[in-house]
Amino acid sequence: MDARNLLSLSGVLLVIGAAGYYWGMGHPKEVLQGAEERRPDYVVTNIRGTETDTQGRLLRKLTAPELRHYDKPEDVAEMEQPTMTLFDQGREAWQLSARQGEGLKQGTEVVLRGQVHAERRDPAAVPVTFDTESLHVFPKEEKLYGEADVKIQSPRGQLSSRGIQADMKTGDLVLNQNVQGNYAPAPR
Repeated sequence: MDARNLLSLSGVLLVIGAAGYYWGMGHPKEVLQGAEERRPDYVVTNIRGTETDTQGRLLRKLTAPELRHYDKPEDVAEMEQPTMTLFDQGREAWQLSARQGEGLKQGTEVVLRGQVHAERRDPAAVPVTFDTESLHVFPKEEKLYGEADVKIQSPRGQLSSRGIQADMKTGDLVLNQNVQGNYAPAPR
């Protein structure tokens, strides 16, 4: 083989090798960088968190088998099977649970998804439960809203609606649309 042909062949192979390196090795780096953005910066198992007021009375409690925190692309804490308990004057008032949850905006909003169940736990109040598939909870304000179908049950009846807004401190409840059911108010 002629030396010029050998040099040309070597040059072509070198260019093909460089292109293969660039295309073959360059792209996985980009994929890895994208995957790193979604890796949790920490994971906590068997989480049990409690918040109290200045007098030491319980305000809120959170339990979950696992919490994964992500700081990129935004600050989010994902939870598996979270259970939130809200207290009133140190007594258990409401308990909310779901298959999954996300803590957003540094915990000022929690989005519950999948078999969301809320139950009034105050023995002095009328027992109430409601079930839905998605719910936004604002723990400090003790308010919540959801746009999915919701079923509400109590000894006084049952209601269903498309969407809900509730203030858990005052007991105010707004059912948004397609409201159906039966309800017997308490005698006065």
